[in-house]
Amino acid sequence: TEKLLGVKIPLKEIKDILNRLEFKVKGGGELRTTVEVPSFRLDISLEEDLIEEIGRVYGYQNIDSQFPVSSLIPPKENFNIFWEDKTKNILKESNLSEVYNYSFIGDRELDIFKYLGVIELENPISKDQKYLRPSLIPNLLKNVKDNFRYFDDVNIFELGNVFLGGNLEKRMITGVVAQKKGKDLFYQVKGIVDLMLNQLSISNVWYDDYKQDPEQGSIEIWNSKESAEIKVGSEEIGFLGVVSSNILNQLKINGKVAVFDIDFDKLQELCSEESEYRPISQHPSAIRDLAVLVPGNVKVVDVMNKINNAGGSLIKDIDVFDIYSGDQIPRGKKNFAFHIVYQARNRTLKSQEIDNIQKKIIKTLEQDPEWEVRK
Repeated sequence: TEKLLGVKIPLKEIKDILNRLEFKVKGGGELRTTVEVPSFRLDISLEEDLIEEIGRVYGYQNIDSQFPVSSLIPPKENFNIFWEDKTKNILKESNLSEVYNYSFIGDRELDIFKYLGVIELENPISKDQKYLRPSLIPNLLKNVKDNFRYFDDVNIFELGNVFLGGNLEKRMITGVVAQKKGKDLFYQVKGIVDLMLNQLSISNVWYDDYKQDPEQGSIEIWNSKESAEIKVGSEEIGFLGVVSSNILNQLKINGKVAVFDIDFDKLQELCSEESEYRPISQHPSAIRDLAVLVPGNVKVVDVMNKINNAGGSLIKDIDVFDIYSGDQIPRGKKNFAFHIVYQARNRTLKSQEIDNIQKKIIKTLEQDPEWEVRK
């Protein structure tokens, strides 16, 4: 062609350049010409190489600079990677370290956890890697045992695939908080889960009584008093709980361990990049503390629900800052202590108004004869 590299070069001059470089021009029309490359020019393998040779001899200074004409289309966003990275960053900011484990367990883990329907490998590389893992928890607990030799606290998580019966494979995200002298680990893990779900813009989260899945076998893995199902609306997405002392003893872990285990595929479907903007109130908030003595089987959420119902819309937030049972507390009882945050959107609350709501809350709580508000 006469138009080459953005300038018009006469066809005769193109042929002359090629002949001088010992290329053989075998004819053709003005739009297409066949050129034979000499055997000693091993660097010429593409049409672009040939064009570069012509441009080099013709003189790059004779070629006007031009911007390339092209459509720059951004690549399609991979939401699997996006939500994985965002979730991992949230947990890392919560002081959890990411770990990677092999996707296998051995006979010992199977004997301890009594998993059902596990997939056995035909040719395992060792007896400790004989089955595909049905859960991330066994290997994470092994990580805890190994790290307890060097640290008093171990906070780790893993995002990976698990393999269930019927060739079912799914992604799970599992976190572990372990302490040699731990206290209230259940609520620490619950706080991490609340933060993660909030940062992923997932609302309507609540916690239900934990019911063991038949696929998990017959053994009680969790402390029945410190375990819960994590639900969003009516759908269960995972659970959290304190590992039972029976399991810890078999694994020779001396300490307390709490775990959350969430189906990441379900979690990803619920995630949203949209966030609701709520302006900061111009009116100050007021905080009052309240402690209530309740039977041992009462849950924090039961008390919080009664406080919310009695306080109404003027209660902005309720925080649990202490849970205690032991000395100076009657046997079979426990004490919950709350910060209650009061705030109105359109006015500054008066002390008398807050006192009246606080009295109403106390009266509501003490309607149950086994509950006692500690003054």
